[in-house]
Amino acid sequence: MKWLVKQLMFSIVLVGVSAQALWADIHFKDVIGRNITLKKPAERIFLGFYFEDFLAITGPNAYEKVVMFPRASWRDYRRSQWETYSKIIPQLTTILDSGSIYTGTFDFEKLLATKPDVALIAAWQYKSLGEKVALLEKSGINVVVVDFNAQTLAKHVASTLVIGKVMGTEGRAEAIAKEYQQTVEDTQARVAKYLASHPSRRVYVEMGTTGPKEYGKSYSTTMWGNMLKIAGADNIATGKFEGSAHLAPEYILSQNPEVIFISGAHWSKYNDSALLGFGITEAQAQARYKPYLSRAGWHHLAAVKNGDVYGIYHAGTRTIYDHVFIQYLAKSIYPEAFKDIDPIKNHQKFFENYMPQQLNGSFMIKVAD
Repeated sequence: MKWLVKQLMFSIVLVGVSAQALWADIHFKDVIGRNITLKKPAERIFLGFYFEDFLAITGPNAYEKVVMFPRASWRDYRRSQWETYSKIIPQLTTILDSGSIYTGTFDFEKLLATKPDVALIAAWQYKSLGEKVALLEKSGINVVVVDFNAQTLAKHVASTLVIGKVMGTEGRAEAIAKEYQQTVEDTQARVAKYLASHPSRRVYVEMGTTGPKEYGKSYSTTMWGNMLKIAGADNIATGKFEGSAHLAPEYILSQNPEVIFISGAHWSKYNDSALLGFGITEAQAQARYKPYLSRAGWHHLAAVKNGDVYGIYHAGTRTIYDHVFIQYLAKSIYPEAFKDIDPIKNHQKFFENYMPQQLNGSFMIKVAD
């Protein structure tokens, strides 16, 4: 009997400890340094952006806790992604649509009425909401900011860990963040070693939204620009502008880039764009990319003459798996330093480990002449 009483007392203590741990407040700083306190992991989320990242970090049932999100932002700007994930996760078509902060269709009153536990938003959305953030918090909605757009190692890792805290999936978040950090640091080390005895190569990157007939924006200090910096490229856009902007065709020709990257995706409002993404075959992608080689004057460029023009999936930037695209950039620019690295296989491996489906489509290609 004494043994039984001891066991019961021990069980009660354990239950008490577990309950205390379960309901202990969660304290952390979000990516812009704001102190956040949650009573428990979020059960009802407004997800402002980073749809794939949230899924990878939270797990296959992630969208069961999303009560509102900007549906068109995913459907219209990541069409092939949307078609893939909406088949796997049917509730994506029924979750409340918030409208888009980016396009000005955002329904703030609907968000207040929906009363999520947490509004998980991007840093640029936080800036756009301005004083409305205080209204959300006054109504009991915790606003948590993450930032993959900055495209820095520190903010990618911090954003991943923050989402893990919010959703109670810290272990998964830590594993993904560790993998990201190790890949980026390995890439930087290989590039640094190579550049110690070789010159850097001139690179031009362009967003392929409007197709080969019209020059798209290039990047200097954001997104592909920061990824090229990690990859050790001599980006011809550096110093010409901040963020993203168009470079004059004459300037591009004068710089004679040795490597060219054109980002592609399935943009639903553009019929002639560089095409990459889920369900896209290599032949379909090549057909959209080949006309770029015939742009006026491009046959004189070293990149075209040497066969160093590449397609990269535009949604591959600003994500927690963009370390594989950093590998691809670096390997395309400095193949001698990455002979044992296979970014395409590593991309597939990330999806096998963290996403609810196998990777199927074209996301990184060398444009065939």
